Amino acid sequence: MGQAQAQTCLPLRWLRWTFYRDSYLDMNELDFWRHLRAYVLFLMGTYLLPDTSRCEIHLRFLPLLEDLGLFSTYSLGGAVLAHLYRELAEATKPKRANIAGCIHLLQIWCWERLHVGRPTLHVPQQVSLDGLSVGYRWNQQFIRQLPAGSLSSYRDELDGLLDSQVTWEPYTTEIMSQVPDICLSGRIIWLARVPLVAWTRVEWHLPDRVLRQFGFVPTIDVHPMEPKFVRVDGRGKSDTDWLVYYLHYIGLWEDRTAHITEGTPLGDDTKHLIQHYLQWFRSWATLYMLRPTSTPPTTYYPRSPSERYLRQYLLDTQRAVHPLLSSNDFSNAENVIRRIGELALDVCREIHIPDDHFTEEVHTGFTEDVQAGFTESISTPVFVNPYSMGAGPSSFEDSGPGHDYFSYPTQQHSPARVEDDILPVTVQVEQHLLHDRPVRPPQHYTPGSDALPHRGRRRR
Repeated sequence: MGQAQAQTCLPLRWLRWTFYRDSYLDMNELDFWRHLRAYVLFLMGTYLLPDTSRCEIHLRFLPLLEDLGLFSTYSLGGAVLAHLYRELAEATKPKRANIAGCIHLLQIWCWERLHVGRPTLHVPQQVSLDGLSVGYRWNQQFIRQLPAGSLSSYRDELDGLLDSQVTWEPYTTEIMSQVPDICLSGRIIWLARVPLVAWTRVEWHLPDRVLRQFGFVPTIDVHPMEPKFVRVDGRGKSDTDWLVYYLHYIGLWEDRTAHITEGTPLGDDTKHLIQHYLQWFRSWATLYMLRPTSTPPTTYYPRSPSERYLRQYLLDTQRAVHPLLSSNDFSNAENVIRRIGELALDVCREIHIPDDHFTEEVHTGFTEDVQAGFTESISTPVFVNPYSMGAGPSSFEDSGPGHDYFSYPTQQHSPARVEDDILPVTVQVEQHLLHDRPVRPPQHYTPGSDALPHRGRRRR
């Protein structure tokens, strides 16, 4: 139980079984501080700075806890980010099967901004934090459905992701006013372009490449990270004095307030700058993770959440119209048209149709009687809970750019018609992405993906 795989590591379960107590009130001061050091070491090895084993922690952290007052002055948040950035880079290597680092932080970051892989909540999330962290809003393990999907399906979802489906700034003013002061104490250096030091590792923090997350217009004037930057770690360097080795980077970090990135705040008059940035980004970036193929698919398959809604609308419309065409009896045509209109409105509530003349074209050709009956059938407000959708890789609908799911827990009213003023301009530019995306033949295990080619069974 107390033996680690390496002599320089300490088993985490030994820390837990040795120092765990139901109550620490009856301890003397010396034993209390010993248990506190063991608890901090346990948190570092399990949540903050875990390795790929997630069952042991290196002994190099133990001397740092000798003086807890000095330890409290260290930038542990910067070390966590540096460790996570390095592990994300290592995880992209083909031979790497595991990932280390603070995965909880990465998971919450994704859930707050992307619908891919986000769990479906059966009740609205709590907006009132009462001094707790923002991640507490996802602490609903007994009433939460986790999406089911393979690696290929998640990659397919990310390939079909649109700009309007990303919540760029999930932390509203209301939420920021409720978090503890410690969460905002270093807010001034969130935009600092400096190296982050995590003992034997150094990674650059580059906010100038993700300015949109901070409420600024992204820019194409991207400066290189560092021409001679080389990633090193502590393997084979047990006698290295890292304070001397990283003296240059530590100096930049100490002078972090002099390297704050500035930008142009987002607004209605800056949308053309975003489109200019997107055109520049698409000219050189790799937009798709799945490999394209030269062989077209024999059947259609949905490639993103919006395409699935459109495909379902087409199938439901065919089922509604088929009885009329097969029997040539149009006495029930009014009910069929009303049904098709209801299906169209259901689709509009789930996705944004990138067509400014959608409303006019829908009602063109309707007689006054049919329009009256159609309007009457949908004039009653429909209460829709955005958290009641089925679980899957895409658990949340597209509610437009910048929409915050937590400031508006439930959708109180669904419009009876799509107004021009609620159609996002960015979706019009994104429309071509669903058509220009390379086609791929469907596979038997994951529709719309050939990232994992089929392998035959090996002979024993």
